Amino acid sequence: MPRLYLMRHGQTEFNVLKLVQGHCDSPLTQAGRDQAVAAARWYSEHEVEVGYLCSSPLGRAHDTLDIVIGHNPRYSGVPRADEPGLIERCYGIYEAGPQDAMPITPWNPHDELVEVGGDYELEARSRIVETLTRAMDAHPGDNVLAVSHGAIITQFKLAWESRATCPQDVFLGNCCILVFDYDPATKAFSNTQIVNPA
Repeated sequence: MPRLYLMRHGQTEFNVLKLVQGHCDSPLTQAGRDQAVAAARWYSEHEVEVGYLCSSPLGRAHDTLDIVIGHNPRYSGVPRADEPGLIERCYGIYEAGPQDAMPITPWNPHDELVEVGGDYELEARSRIVETLTRAMDAHPGDNVLAVSHGAIITQFKLAWESRATCPQDVFLGNCCILVFDYDPATKAFSNTQIVNPA
């Protein structure tokens, strides 16, 4: 059964400053680059082979994937693309501002921020599910490695929570890796493992 390896980007300057990122961007810190190296090592140690690599087009995700590929030379010839559907949730007027100014946690703001320019929860969830389903179906039989963001990954995890075979109350740290089995017949994902290699 093909697998999806869904990974969060490394730590960024905004993470350290506790600023809201969303659709805006912030560069990786040295710690973030080190986290990506630790994740790359995990893929190597577990002999993970992939047929497609993708990331959110935001620099923090794109750069994290660059590091993973750079430390796994066998990935250098694998097809790769930026996938707009993997971009983080939008936080409207709160983006680039302090997290403590938000009226709700950025991890899962539900629909609380729609009136100030944020996106709807179910639309965000549908976006990432459709993107990753399409990626799996476009590369039948192959594993896929995707780099995205904490809140939108949370939506993907929630979409398939009823099928999970591993604990779901695991913190999604920077460069965490969520492993999903994918059933192409039913187009369903099952979360089998969540690891924080960094």
